[in-house]
Amino acid sequence: MTAPTRVHFQDEQRRHRRTGALSAALVVVVLAVSGIPLSVVISPFLLAAAAVPVYLADLVLDVPAEVTGWLDRVFHLLPITWSAIRRPDVSLPWDLLVGLFVLPGLVAMLLLWALVRLIFRRAGVGGVLRRLKTRPPDPDDLAERRVANMIEEVAVAAGVPPPRVLLVDAKAANVGAAGLTMADATVVVTRGFATRLPRDAQQAVVAHVMASVGNGDLTLAAEILTLLQTWGLVSLLLEGPLVGTARDYLRRVGHTAREELRGGADASSRELAVDTLLAGADFERVDSDEFEALPNLHPLVALFGYGPVLMTVGPAAIAGKGIIWLTVLLVSPFVSLLWRIRRKLADATAVELTRQPDALAGAYRKLAGMNVKVPGAVAVHWLFPVWDPKVDRDQTRKEVTTGLMHMHLPLEPRLRRLERLGASAGGKPLKQADPGYTWREVAAGAGWLSVGAVILGGVMVLTAAGAGVVLYFLGWLLDRVLVVFPGWVAGLVG
Repeated sequence: MTAPTRVHFQDEQRRHRRTGALSAALVVVVLAVSGIPLSVVISPFLLAAAAVPVYLADLVLDVPAEVTGWLDRVFHLLPITWSAIRRPDVSLPWDLLVGLFVLPGLVAMLLLWALVRLIFRRAGVGGVLRRLKTRPPDPDDLAERRVANMIEEVAVAAGVPPPRVLLVDAKAANVGAAGLTMADATVVVTRGFATRLPRDAQQAVVAHVMASVGNGDLTLAAEILTLLQTWGLVSLLLEGPLVGTARDYLRRVGHTAREELRGGADASSRELAVDTLLAGADFERVDSDEFEALPNLHPLVALFGYGPVLMTVGPAAIAGKGIIWLTVLLVSPFVSLLWRIRRKLADATAVELTRQPDALAGAYRKLAGMNVKVPGAVAVHWLFPVWDPKVDRDQTRKEVTTGLMHMHLPLEPRLRRLERLGASAGGKPLKQADPGYTWREVAAGAGWLSVGAVILGGVMVLTAAGAGVVLYFLGWLLDRVLVVFPGWVAGLVG
């Protein structure tokens, strides 16, 4: 049997960091795709805002026929498409379908992501730490000082700058990392991890965390966090027309964004805004008392003043809310798969660092029988190498962040993989590292992609048909108004 080709550890680490950046780019692609269904909500409002001034200008100016003709095609998109479906000699209006039901939502999602990333990306780590209620290690506490020194030693072995270490006063036993780059990484350790695990188990799990940092996973983690914040912002924007609490959240985020653009908001405000974005959306139905009550006006004033707004904005907001949640549930498995692949790679790198695969396997066995749920970390549970598997089935929090499920590796397959990674205690040579994925997982991902594409396609067809009806009605209404309006103006002037 030919011996496996040996490579230098640092060369492998640089390669892993490049693949981490590629995974982060794939997360951005997932984010852009998740915005496509929102086009059915955005397009009618954009067209209404554009068509009204164009048609009014056409009454006094010579607006090019191409412009008014294009708008007429848009407003009659539903009958044009239906005619193309029924008659094979008529081609589908792909330019309109793509321009109305693909690009607006995709562009809007990317712009919101760019805004969140520009303003709140660096505050994202602080927002996570704010949730966890961390503190510096006590230098007079032997257990805390020992685990802090261990993290520094393992970081040096992994070729990573020693990170900042913070403690969480909790009985749960866990450790995780957050940050944007290796240079500003923060390792969060619980009090239970520092006092309840033996040294070899602590070192093995810390090696996994530092291997993840060294492999470039912080870049992917930061983009996932930005993805979640963007989804939360979109959900708040869709709830805003109907729910007063959502508007309060948006005002808080908007105020912080303005302060940040003017010269910099204080750290606590930025972290509070990030926390608001993470907690800004929920699965649960909003209670009726959450809806903003209408002022006590005459019924006719309320009918004609608020009725059109509620009849147009209300259904659009409700439909958009459902669409974004369905999209999150459909695309989140791909983000989860990327993260699980990186977890396998971190396990393999941890074995390379410690040369003790049994210690890592033993640590996972111990943690499986302990409380590992860090208080305040449910929404970012994927930043920790282990978590209670019930988090995927019984979410106590109903935030947009919990749409990312199955981010952790199952225990038994993980232990079997560790068995393949090295020898027990007899000094046998380590085997070649596990590649981090299996063809079964790739096939499962492809299968989910097919199912998700069918479901999402069906939803898009239904919602696009609804948007087509709205556009047709809007065109009809504009035609009626434009027939009456010139005569009404002439009578008024005369």
